[in-house]
Amino acid sequence: MINFEIEVIEIEESVPFVVDKEFLEKNSLKNEEELKKNLEINLKSQFENGLKQIEKKELMDTLDLEHQFDLPQGIIDQEFNDIWHRLEHAKKDGKLDDDDKKLNDDQLKKRYEKISKRRVKLAILLQHIAKENKISVEEKEISNGMMAYASQYPGQEKQIIEYFKNNPSSIETIRGPILEEKVIETVISGAKVTKKIVSKDEYEKLEKKTFDVKKGK
Repeated sequence: MINFEIEVIEIEESVPFVVDKEFLEKNSLKNEEELKKNLEINLKSQFENGLKQIEKKELMDTLDLEHQFDLPQGIIDQEFNDIWHRLEHAKKDGKLDDDDKKLNDDQLKKRYEKISKRRVKLAILLQHIAKENKISVEEKEISNGMMAYASQYPGQEKQIIEYFKNNPSSIETIRGPILEEKVIETVISGAKVTKKIVSKDEYEKLEKKTFDVKKGK
């Protein structure tokens, strides 16, 4: 016979969610209709952002597939080394992505060597498109980008801005994504667009298919 000693740490009770006066006041809402309207706006924004990411990924896939040219090996090696350095830290801290945990080092290297080549190719293509279309990033856009980045770290804004000022090369982390978005907008604006209404299930299937890391491997 085995005896177990059990210590009850906490007992939780399931309480039905109720939209009452206290809840509305706590969330600075006038009434239930305003709550519904805010939820609708938030959901719409989430889906629009999600569709924008899908659109971007599919465009990048098309650019990658339709253009073949020699890539500078030195830049590929640098990109891979940067990625591998982050992976080693993630592995050490136990923060490696679940999908990466299933692979051994040789398989991981093969996966991220392919990703490195793709990133370098796309960076070159985007720079070429930017040059051809005279697309550039203005100082004001960079300043706004730095402020937006710094705002993600409350209490450290001043130090982050100072870091950017003292390390000019780090500003590329702000300029790069802004230029990328402007190039993508330019390419998409010149494309023939067909609008289609999709259901929530169709959207989720499209999202899963678009970002499937195993696709094409």
